Amino acid sequence: MENNLFEELQQKKQQIIGMAEKAAEYGWIDSTRKEEIINKINNDVLTIGVIGQMKCGKSTFLNAFVFEDDVLPSATTPMTAALSVITYGEQKRIVAEFYTQDEWEEQKMQASRSLDDVKGNSLEESKVKAAKELVEKAGKLGGNIGSYLGKAKEDSFENLIEYVGADGKYVSITKSVKIYYPKDYLKGVEVVDTPGFNDPIVSREERTKEFLNKADVVLLMLFANRPFDATDRDILFKNVRQCGIGKVIIGINKYDIPYGNGETESQIVDYVKEELTRACRECDDDTLVEIIRQVDPVTLSAEMALLSELPMSKVSAKEEYSSAWNRHCDNFSISSQKEMFEWSHLNHLTKAVREIIAKEKDEILLAKPMNAIMAAGNKKKSDIETELGQLQMLMADLEKPDDELDERLELLAKANRRLNKKIDGLGDDLDIAFKELVRKGGNEMEDMVDKTCREMDSEIDGLGLFQSYERIIPSLEGKLQTLVTRTLKRHVEDLGQQAKSKIHRTVGEFLNDAEEVLMKYVPDFDTQDFIKKIEREIDVDINDKDVFTYDAAPSESEGKPGYADYIFAFLNGASYGSLKALSNAFEHSTAVNKMHEIVNSIKANFDPEPYLNSIFGQKDAIINKVKDSFISELLDPLQKQVEEVKADKSGREKKLKDTQSKIEQLRKEKETIEKQLESIK
Repeated sequence: MENNLFEELQQKKQQIIGMAEKAAEYGWIDSTRKEEIINKINNDVLTIGVIGQMKCGKSTFLNAFVFEDDVLPSATTPMTAALSVITYGEQKRIVAEFYTQDEWEEQKMQASRSLDDVKGNSLEESKVKAAKELVEKAGKLGGNIGSYLGKAKEDSFENLIEYVGADGKYVSITKSVKIYYPKDYLKGVEVVDTPGFNDPIVSREERTKEFLNKADVVLLMLFANRPFDATDRDILFKNVRQCGIGKVIIGINKYDIPYGNGETESQIVDYVKEELTRACRECDDDTLVEIIRQVDPVTLSAEMALLSELPMSKVSAKEEYSSAWNRHCDNFSISSQKEMFEWSHLNHLTKAVREIIAKEKDEILLAKPMNAIMAAGNKKKSDIETELGQLQMLMADLEKPDDELDERLELLAKANRRLNKKIDGLGDDLDIAFKELVRKGGNEMEDMVDKTCREMDSEIDGLGLFQSYERIIPSLEGKLQTLVTRTLKRHVEDLGQQAKSKIHRTVGEFLNDAEEVLMKYVPDFDTQDFIKKIEREIDVDINDKDVFTYDAAPSESEGKPGYADYIFAFLNGASYGSLKALSNAFEHSTAVNKMHEIVNSIKANFDPEPYLNSIFGQKDAIINKVKDSFISELLDPLQKQVEEVKADKSGREKKLKDTQSKIEQLRKEKETIEKQLESIK
């Protein structure tokens, strides 16, 4: 049985923390930088969202995948299920968040509606039914309901059923529950059970969308005996498009049932893929088509996985478990927990999650701090090599007559002037490249927004005279989601790659010119190694930072908001927010005109250029780095060194001995740091 996914993540974190501590011990980084790296790793949260309809086995799956024990109770009804967040806590406990007074009043109003009034509108019908169910269940709280609304309540873990169980005392007013559990591998992990499809509470649905937007991985669980039915379609269309490309895994749970009836795993998977493709084609949603195209459904049996993890004494003692154990053993001709786990295929799903984490998370969480630590060590080594080269030139200078020293000073001054001129040229070249990129990229992004707005206008114009425009708002919302999570996101990423290519090419041309200058005017200096060192350091800086950050929160992008933050703030501002504020009280023509006004405001107000101009901050960083390396750290010290040698004729012999001693010391330091680099690797 392979390592628990979360334990593996914690091990990786501890390895990087160990590297940071060693790097500080070796003097590569100071204590402040060490704490920055450690805090970033410790405070980073891996969020896994789990969605799927009731009775698909989510509770059993979460018990097997997260707890490796039968911790969570069986699922409640779809309309009263609260969003649940599982994370680490020193003690088992729960914190429930209740609806606000306004949210509860909304439910009472919904519950007062007649089902006859919404007959034929499945979405409205489900809202009314759910509201009636919630209000009826609230009778258990008697007249005290007002004392709970808008508040949070901490309780013992043993009372979880009262908040998420179908007959729980507080289930009617519980919006979300946070479950704290004392397993170390849950540190920095949030597993979110999101039953927010066709949700009767708007705020609860918004909370679900919020989690799905930030989730690193989203698992859509299907029931193998009736995979992808109407309810699954609702979940797919309402929630999955929120997740973004490349983060969705589809698990076909309870595959053991059709397997026992003679169906093969490939038949089960092929059926689900066909249904997914058909549904996406029918809804004509580009984002969903793209997501599903990248997904290869995974068959699994959460029950078998859980049985493989529980102590056999517990399996034998509980009739439900022992019966399931015997059934699975007969079905798959197995007899051990190891075989039970292998046939559960939980490891297949875990592998799929691990691959997404490696792609989406490891680069930020693990690779970047590791690269920064190694870069700090390599820089220290390079600095020693540079100093060695300078000291070796000093030895040569100490043996030169004054006229040769004068000639050397003249050559260094020429090199200084030539390089400063070329650095100015580098700044001009970067300016030209960045201006063109911003102009071209901004125009292309505006064209993308215009195209989406034209599609929205066309859909609004196609609305029938007696049709409710609420019908098309999900479609308009879907088009905006496609624009943000797919079209603009990919374009921003592409612009970032174009920018990095331009930087590499422009800096590379400058370094070639700079190498010629140094070889001409400082011939006894190891120019090639010095240029390679600078090129490597600039490459690390460029590759370690996103030119344009799309998803990153401000803290992850050194104070810059990510482009997604900018887009979402714009689209969810006055223009897009007005869509949801529209009321059927408007006449048809008035409503259509108002929707066109909203779409036109999106098109008119969209301006990506101010954000794209953030790229010019890269230019300043590159120019400063180049000036520091060539002028402040190399040529200026060399000029000063020659001047001091020339001025101190009497002390040259002593300085020669001191320099020889310093060279020996640096050679030992270089040897030490090479061993340190090897040990950290």
